[in-house]
Amino acid sequence: MSKPLIEVENLKKYFPLGKNPFSKKSGRVVKAVDNVSFQINEGECFGLVGESGSGKSTTGRCVLNLLCPTSGKVYFDGKPIFDEEKGIALNRKEMMEYRKEMQIIFQDPNASLDPRMTVGQIVEEGIKKHKIATGKEASDLAAYYLELCGLDRSMANRYPSQFSGGQKQRIGIARALAVKPRFVVADEPLSALDVSIQSQVLNLMSELKEKLGLTYLYISHDLKTVEYFCDKVGVLYLGTLFETGTTEETMTEPLHPYTKALFSAIPPEDPTADDNPERIKLIGEIPSATNMPSGCKFHTRCPYATDKCKNTEPQLACTGGTHFVACHHWQEINHK
Repeated sequence: MSKPLIEVENLKKYFPLGKNPFSKKSGRVVKAVDNVSFQINEGECFGLVGESGSGKSTTGRCVLNLLCPTSGKVYFDGKPIFDEEKGIALNRKEMMEYRKEMQIIFQDPNASLDPRMTVGQIVEEGIKKHKIATGKEASDLAAYYLELCGLDRSMANRYPSQFSGGQKQRIGIARALAVKPRFVVADEPLSALDVSIQSQVLNLMSELKEKLGLTYLYISHDLKTVEYFCDKVGVLYLGTLFETGTTEETMTEPLHPYTKALFSAIPPEDPTADDNPERIKLIGEIPSATNMPSGCKFHTRCPYATDKCKNTEPQLACTGGTHFVACHHWQEINHK
């Protein structure tokens, strides 16, 4: 059985807001990530899904320590990256030894590639920074990873502006993999690409996972790609993890009312079929992250909400095996 490569426990990331000159209130914060816990075993792909603003990207950046968490724990291969209880918060210099093993594929390749550098130089940068190779050896290694990601070696002397969106994302993937990481955060890697290109890049990532033994945290709002690519999935709402489990059990038998509504929005393969499940439409608007509801954060939109939901926040609880849900009434809702 694979051991956990990534361990996240009670992770919080709050962003303080400036004082409102028209209000007497002070100390307001945006609770971007609020008490999130999960594990990713070596070789797994863990999908993180939720609506825009749910805290997916912030969670990914906290795991990599690109953003310093407010509290909680983040461990990589049993070693602390951040542990509030032990007073451990690695600084930029201390994180250098982990950067080779923990990389990120950014959402927008247009914004993440330096237009003044050739793609060969972009991929070489990490190789040289981490002293993996220098000179011609570094150039050859960069060319190898470009080729591994479906680009010809001869393209190494071109600039990002000479490539299509799909090719730019392949360059971003090559840059991340060139330092031979074990863990990669893929932050909405397909959302900036044309639909016709998305499947090609996703297939590439899947092939590289098997070939290089990678572990992924895959952040996406595209539930179909999560279903195809991920071994496990976690569902975020307003920075809180509502449900987690294997992709198959979570997507075929969701237990949380929010998860049910979210997955019902997946377009059916045959829209004309009579047995397509009915889409669940939620009432109301998503609450503000600066003024969270008391109790369960979903109670303002949940058709099953009771006074208990309004007053007491539910905790993630095991429903059997690897399936966890944070809902007071999941058993009644699912007739179990």
